[in-house]
Amino acid sequence: MCARRAEQRRRKFVAATRQQYATGTQGLRATNVRLQTALDQEKLAIQTRLSASAAEHRAALSRMEVQLQFAYAEIDRLQAPGRPGALAEGGDVHGFALTRPFPR
Repeated sequence: MCARRAEQRRRKFVAATRQQYATGTQGLRATNVRLQTALDQEKLAIQTRLSASAAEHRAALSRMEVQLQFAYAEIDRLQAPGRPGALAEGGDVHGFALTRPFPR
């Protein structure tokens, strides 16, 4: 009789332990799915931000190139031969007064 009760207690204990294990495993699986979904969303958000950043960088680079081309065109226009006030060949290209040593 004592052995039968001990066997019943053992079976109840084993069943309860298995139930706790199954419940814990289900909770961990649910947490894993939730975290995996969050990770996938974050990866997608990072890719979107990187794409936007790259597009913004390309747009800024294009604007800079246009400004640089305009600046070079303006320099060429100002240095064009035959233009009044244009620099003579070999003149100062930096906008400073030319200085030459006096002969002795």
